[in-house]
Order: sequence, then structure tokens, then C-alpha cells
Amino acid sequence: MEVSKVRGQSQLRRRKQFEASEKETRVALLETMIKDFTNMIADLGGQIAAEEDRTKIKDTSHPAYSTFAMAAAKRRQNLLISVAHTKSMLDVAKRELDEVRAQLLDLELIDDNQPSHTTVAISAAE
Repeated sequence: MEVSKVRGQSQLRRRKQFEASEKETRVALLETMIKDFTNMIADLGGQIAAEEDRTKIKDTSHPAYSTFAMAAAKRRQNLLISVAHTKSMLDVAKRELDEVRAQLLDLELIDDNQPSHTTVAISAAE
């Protein structure tokens, strides 16, 4: 009975460790995505400025405004929206990671406070 309880707690702890690892991976991925999006936004801003300088038209409502600059501006706007959305997903992922880490810490504290099954077996043999 005692061995199955210990085995169940061990499996639960391994499951939580796996879950924490998955959450850490997700957080790292979202952070990388935000960094990449931010770099693309900066690059697009430079391309838009270069195109406006090349054509000498900075007014987006001008009929001769560059189609490339308009498309790049639209792409930049979409990336800004994506960054905002990804940041909110990152906040959620960080909260979930903190929760899993807290649960894992609780499990480890419980395991540390309980005698191991070998100690129980030795005590029973005496």
C-alpha cells in the first residue's frame, strides 16, 4: 500500500516536472517570437523610410505614394498587433509556469517531509 502511494507521488512529481518543462519552452518560444517580430518591425520601418526618401513622397494619402511603402506599413501594423497579442499570451504562459512551479515545489516539500518506503520497511522489520 505504502509503495503504491510513493510510486503515485513520484509519477505525479515527474508529470509536474514535464509540465514545467513544457511551460518553460513555451515562454522561451513566445519571448523569441516577440524579439523576432520587434526586429522585423524595425526593419520595415527602415524600409518604409528609405522608400519615402527615394520617392520624395511621405504623405500616405498622396496618389503617387509608393505601393511598396503602403504594403510595408500594413505589414508593420499587423506585426505590431501580433506583438501585442503575443505579449498577452506570454503573460498567461508565465503565470501558468509560476503555478506549475509552485505545485512542483509543494510536491517536493511533501516528499521531503514523508519518510521513504525503505525507511518504513526498516522500521517495520525492527
